Amino acid sequence: MNLNIKTIKNDEEIVDVVANSINEKLEKKQNVLWFVSGGSAVTPEVLIAKKINTKNRDKLVVTLIDERYGQVDHFDSNWLKLKDSGFKVEGAKIIPFLSGKDIETTTRDIGDILKNEIEKADYKIGIFGIGIDGHTAGVLPRTKSIDSDSLICSYNTEQYNRITITPKLIKTLDEAIVYTMGESKWPIIEKLKEDISIEEMPAQILKKVPLLTIFTDYSNINI
Repeated sequence: MNLNIKTIKNDEEIVDVVANSINEKLEKKQNVLWFVSGGSAVTPEVLIAKKINTKNRDKLVVTLIDERYGQVDHFDSNWLKLKDSGFKVEGAKIIPFLSGKDIETTTRDIGDILKNEIEKADYKIGIFGIGIDGHTAGVLPRTKSIDSDSLICSYNTEQYNRITITPKLIKTLDEAIVYTMGESKWPIIEKLKEDISIEEMPAQILKKVPLLTIFTDYSNINI
């Protein structure tokens, strides 16, 4: 597969591409479901949110790709980091993951909500990162999230109790944007070009999305 890799020096291009994609659909009064990430993607996501047209924002639903389980707005929450960075889209429907309920109930509730939103959406777009271990979203190598038959999965790791969308949900997206910056990520971009099992490298699932664009500072330097 020839990956659509765009080398960038700043966030301007990714901001314009995602904002234009969402705005184009909203202009046509289509229902858009936008999945956002934590981590380094927060910075461009804040800028994208500011460029979303105010017209037809009631057609936009914004939710997370993954979350670290805990009480609402706990210190390590992805949603809290987004909010604290200035992320907001007034007029859109916002679906954070955490509700104060136990992890099993939270996972089940979010799964039901997103199933309904996916059925209503005309266009589904997500912004993803990729870890140096090849994970994407909260889907880590060789974990139960990879083979889950559900749209949402939760499980324990050494660092966090994670709630994440699954490869099953990722394959339903119309567009995926990958934002991966830094020299430590360059080898993983090369590996993404290879045919590797998602058990070893979960980010391979992103190649199943019809429109995939990778924004990076990698410039085909030999590794």
